[in-house]
Amino acid sequence: MSCQKKEDGMTFESIYTEKEITKIVYGKNGNFKELTDLENINKWVKNVKKIKFIRDENQEDRAVLLLFDDGCSVKAYHKGKEMGDFKLLKLKGEYYKSNTEFNEQVKTLCK
Repeated sequence: MSCQKKEDGMTFESIYTEKEITKIVYGKNGNFKELTDLENINKWVKNVKKIKFIRDENQEDRAVLLLFDDGCSVKAYHKGKEMGDFKLLKLKGEYYKSNTEFNEQVKTLCK
């Protein structure tokens, strides 16, 4: 079964359970904002929950930030503990391959 998951990918909702993300911090150039309204967080999660991710074979820490053109960073938290870097596609401690559909949804947070 793990081989099947690896080939088919995992959905966002299979990585993060419902209502697991309690805060999203986003911004650039040291100017960060926090999204803590659970209703808005859950709306955003609902938009991305079916997006599939393929685990990256390279699980080494990324020293260089792979930011979008706008330089915005986006991180997810659960009760104060960082649990995802949406720009580096590090979700629950695992790196995933680039995903254009997800990247577009992440960009909406930075606007």
